[in-house]
Amino acid sequence: MKTEFEPYQDRKIEYIKNTFVENLCVKIYTITNRHQFEAKETFKSAEKLLPKWIENIKNSTIPTHRNAFLMVHEAREGTLILLCWFTGENMIETNIYYANFENPSEINPSIYKEKQLICIWELEIVWFERKAWIQHVLSKSENPDFSSYQKKYYVQKR
Repeated sequence: MKTEFEPYQDRKIEYIKNTFVENLCVKIYTITNRHQFEAKETFKSAEKLLPKWIENIKNSTIPTHRNAFLMVHEAREGTLILLCWFTGENMIETNIYYANFENPSEINPSIYKEKQLICIWELEIVWFERKAWIQHVLSKSENPDFSSYQKKYYVQKR
């Protein structure tokens, strides 16, 4: 079996803002394989759907900590939208959505169906958020500093 790989290239990753929905903080990031993020219509649709998606978080059977991050990733096959939130003590739960380039405002469940795949560019943000969670929450388990966690965001070094 032959596997083909494309040469790795960095993708532009930007922290956009924190937004609060239902008293839950969501850090929002964009990722693009282009020079500038162009999936603005999908981004706006994702922002509008956040309250509905937050309802799903609130209905989780595992305790959540009112902190999440959203990645809107303009990729080769379309735009992937990943909503990740801290749950339990040290886990990240993830829902993945998709918009194709032909209908950018129509967001559907992941094209990978029940597989919740995260790519290497998205992992860069997940890794950063993991370290921030450890620093501000788990390392201060007696008095977690959620406010400092919320103020810390990924900045791409180029």
